Amino acid sequence: MNRTRPRPARGLLLLAALAVLAPIAAFFILDAVFPFPENRLSPAPSTVVFDRNGRPLRFYLAPDHAWRFPVTLAETAPVLTTTLMASEDRYFRLHPGINPLALARAALGNLLAGRVTSGGSTITMQVARLIEPKPRTLWAKIVEMFRAAQIETRHTKDEILAAYLNLAPFGGNIVGVGAAAYFYFGKPPDRLSLGEAALLTALPRAPSRFDPARDPGAATRARDMVLDQLAGRGAIGPKDAAEAKAVPVPAHLVDPPFLAPHICDLARARRPGQARLRTTLDPFAQKAAEEILKGRMERLRALGIGSAATVILDRKTRDVLAMVGSPYFFDAARSGQINGAVIRRSPGSALKPFLYAKAMDAGLIVPESPLLDIPTAFAGYSPKNYDGLFRGRVTAEKALITSLNVPAVRLLDAVGQQDFHALLVRGGLTTLDKPASHYGLSLILGGGEVTLLSLAGLYATLADGGEHVAPRLFPDSPTTGIRLFSPEACALVTEILAQVERPDLPGGFERVLGVPAVAWKTGTSYGHRDAWAFGFSAEHVIGVWVGNMDATPVKGISGTVHAGPILFELFRAVETAGSRLPDPGPLNIAEVEVCAESHCLPGPFCDRRITVKTIPGKTRLAPCPIHKQIHVDVKTGLRLAGGCLERHDSRPEIVTEYPAELCAWWRSAGIAFASPPPPHPDCAEVAGGEPPRIVSPSASAPYTLRRDVPASFQRLSLSANVAAPATKVYWYQDGLLVAHGPAADRLFVDLSPGRHRLVAMDDLGRMDAVTYFVE
Repeated sequence: MNRTRPRPARGLLLLAALAVLAPIAAFFILDAVFPFPENRLSPAPSTVVFDRNGRPLRFYLAPDHAWRFPVTLAETAPVLTTTLMASEDRYFRLHPGINPLALARAALGNLLAGRVTSGGSTITMQVARLIEPKPRTLWAKIVEMFRAAQIETRHTKDEILAAYLNLAPFGGNIVGVGAAAYFYFGKPPDRLSLGEAALLTALPRAPSRFDPARDPGAATRARDMVLDQLAGRGAIGPKDAAEAKAVPVPAHLVDPPFLAPHICDLARARRPGQARLRTTLDPFAQKAAEEILKGRMERLRALGIGSAATVILDRKTRDVLAMVGSPYFFDAARSGQINGAVIRRSPGSALKPFLYAKAMDAGLIVPESPLLDIPTAFAGYSPKNYDGLFRGRVTAEKALITSLNVPAVRLLDAVGQQDFHALLVRGGLTTLDKPASHYGLSLILGGGEVTLLSLAGLYATLADGGEHVAPRLFPDSPTTGIRLFSPEACALVTEILAQVERPDLPGGFERVLGVPAVAWKTGTSYGHRDAWAFGFSAEHVIGVWVGNMDATPVKGISGTVHAGPILFELFRAVETAGSRLPDPGPLNIAEVEVCAESHCLPGPFCDRRITVKTIPGKTRLAPCPIHKQIHVDVKTGLRLAGGCLERHDSRPEIVTEYPAELCAWWRSAGIAFASPPPPHPDCAEVAGGEPPRIVSPSASAPYTLRRDVPASFQRLSLSANVAAPATKVYWYQDGLLVAHGPAADRLFVDLSPGRHRLVAMDDLGRMDAVTYFVE
């Protein structure tokens, strides 16, 4: 007998299935129509800048002007999550975002009380209300439940709990437990006590009413109510509750930190939008730098120098340990909020060590190489030394120690402007952002603009053997770089810079115990606007700038006088036990015997010899060009050569022939020097012959400077008859080089009133002179 299920039973099953599936289907339809605003779970945070030890330096408000420091559950004390769930939502980990029993209980309580006393909201529903605040109505509650369901389908319970902790209001513009833990207790949320956690559990319920700074009594009662609730539910013991109640609530908010403001601003600018910025700053070095700069300002301002800045780097890691952009951040009169460590300024002579290192790597010089310090002109550009004097011949070492300008400009011309400019840019001086031709040879004297931070980074490259790594503001910044110089060139330049006399120890630091050994260099910009000092030891690299933020010049400002003392005070502060110079490690440096006069490879006629340090494979030493053997007439001592040797009794003689350019300056300056004997009149073969004869100007011609004609149109033609084999002529007026070039070129000098002595010297050392007068 066949039996079939009664049709009413089938209908009931279908209705039951529809009753289950319809709400689910409706939810997914509504979820598609009204998608969850996921981005609101993570509103833009405040920015917190930390030092290298994790200590906060400065807070920055979020874009909506809230203090909001997002944290993870792992960064929150377990007692806070325990307290929160036990007090707010005991069944948080069991329900699907909505607790029907809690809603029913709340509805009954509100009905009996005749007013709303409880909302029955779960933590998930509170998250929904925090991201979409609405008036407290029945419809708003329905929307909260829908959003809570959406949240539960997308996130784990731990993620929802973390979202609540980061979105909950804690009074004023304090949002989330990260900010609340700091502003109420001055600590991170992972170090909260039971009583502190209880207060933070109660505060979001009525942030204004329970604010401990406004009403400590109300705050205490709210906290204690939570503790009693926890004790009553067995979450904590009565003794723990009593101990927590005995601790008073905070009486006031903790002020936000405001330390190292310039480095904080720079860190935030370099990594915009990042909530947590851990820097490399060392609090000890930073505090010492700030105090030293402030201590120096009274004396500097008495001289018209309104500001100063410094950067301290770790030599090995290139970490920025300290940065003081100005002594007083809030000194508006002197633009204290401008960071003097990153503004563009002329470095003066502070680039010279890198030119000498580059020239050594190019094989052009060694420390003992002779360089000319004489009047020099390059297409109208005539560099001069700081003191206005010339020294004739100096070694490269001496030229760098005394920071002579003329030898440096001549050396840059030999190295090549393009190559040197490219090297500086690769070394981080990216503010030199124009073509090399824009700066010309004046680049080596400060013709471009750099920043204190970038130039300190390039000195760190020199200190660390030539591998360039940009200064590191963050611990996760790259530690590998590019090689700019050889270790040998760096070591030789370091030896030179270590000989520069120090303002703190004029007699030399070698005889004083506990004093940092420092290689250092200064710079003073053109126009007396900026003074610099850079130094490095085995441990640190320090840069100092002094000047005025508005670039107002200061007569007499000097890197040596005004920046140097600050540099060494900083070294003493951060290296209290003293230090040594960097250890370069094994070096490929050899000592080579050279002629004592020319410092070139000795020839057979060099009677005195010395040894110099060279870099094998790089240094190119030419044979000595100045010691030569000639033949002279026995009777007259005049020079003989070629066929006339047969017509005269002769003897050999060793002579010294200096460069014609140097001889020309010596003679124009009246400096006596040994020169080869003149040629015998019978010997046309002897290089020499007639000296140049000045044609213009004439000693007898009148010259008048007219006031109605622009000065650029009143120039005096320079002309001389120059006998072969000479090809060039140098013109010196009143001891200064005013023109030079091929003998056939048309050269000119500007007219200036007064009496002038003009000397014409050809490249064989022969000369003529005339004195003329301009009215």
